Amino acid sequence: MPRPALRTRLRTTIAAVGITAVLAALPTPTQATPEAALATPTDYCVGQCRDILPPGQNGNATFTDLLAFKAFGIRPAHFSDTVKPYQDLVWNSQGITDDGLAPYYDDSSFGVKPDDVASTVHPRADVTIVRDKSRGIPHITGTTRQGVMFGSGYAGAQDRLFVMDVFRHLGRGQLTPFAGGAAANRAFEQEFWRTAPYTEADLQRQYDDADELYGADGAKLQQDIQAWVDGVNNYINTVGIAYPGEYVALGLDWPTQPWKVTDVVATAAVVAGIFGTGGGSEVASALALLEAQAKYGVAQGTKVWESFRSQNDPEASTTVHNGTSFPDGTTGPNPAGRALPDRGSVTPEPEVIDQTVNKTAAAKWSAP
Repeated sequence: MPRPALRTRLRTTIAAVGITAVLAALPTPTQATPEAALATPTDYCVGQCRDILPPGQNGNATFTDLLAFKAFGIRPAHFSDTVKPYQDLVWNSQGITDDGLAPYYDDSSFGVKPDDVASTVHPRADVTIVRDKSRGIPHITGTTRQGVMFGSGYAGAQDRLFVMDVFRHLGRGQLTPFAGGAAANRAFEQEFWRTAPYTEADLQRQYDDADELYGADGAKLQQDIQAWVDGVNNYINTVGIAYPGEYVALGLDWPTQPWKVTDVVATAAVVAGIFGTGGGSEVASALALLEAQAKYGVAQGTKVWESFRSQNDPEASTTVHNGTSFPDGTTGPNPAGRALPDRGSVTPEPEVIDQTVNKTAAAKWSAP
């Protein structure tokens, strides 16, 4: 049975780059070319996959685009073309059925119809990127796994390079010297720095140790990250004068610094901070439990703590598939998750904020 080519349909997100991907086995020598596969793709979704990315696929605006918007209110193509369906969904979500999703969500099937092809590029020999006219979405087909990852980095940089740059600085606590010292920027970077105060050596070590910690999967992860980084840098080196206009508007030098594998780790720390909030405040919750037990005794103190802890709301809406719900945070014996710090052993890291260091770094801090 012939094995399908690697194929991915890429949607980039504000957190650097989000990938909706299917990475299958490598193709046999007799298999169709990536272009032919795109013309008649295998629909693994069986017509049942849809997504929406507000406000639109494209997040890149050149300096000329910025001036056009300021003067005439004209936005770049695919910059905001999914705002309306997304906002309409808010008013029409009640009672919506599977058959009624099309006006609000895009079709996520693989491949581009021949009459919907906007562009086709080959940033290197083992990858093809086809963008559709409908939404400007890149559909990436590769003859190798690394080709697909390279293409993902290339397409991601096309759509979100400046935002990616913001997030790699944010992950290092360097947003202020990069994008300016507004109060919101300072608060934003301080929040994430408290969550993951990694040094550059820490970031590099997380990448370097992947193969030792996770074996073949870790080695594959390292290869994937390096190929993605290579794709980003290939775009940076070939974009010419059509680079994001924010660099001009903020007086930043171009070309931007080459991407590194540590930039991926720093960005991942930001994403983890957004969705994990530094572990879900588990340490603070554990300290509250210890103090309640010290004041009221173990049994009564535990009841006091349980009255404040987050639990499932029996009246909340839950995701249901074929009659089965997926509740979060189910209770029960879990010895691996019941470790508690010794009372009095946890002390906060002192945070030092110095806004007078120099003109290019309006806010710096350190944690000894």
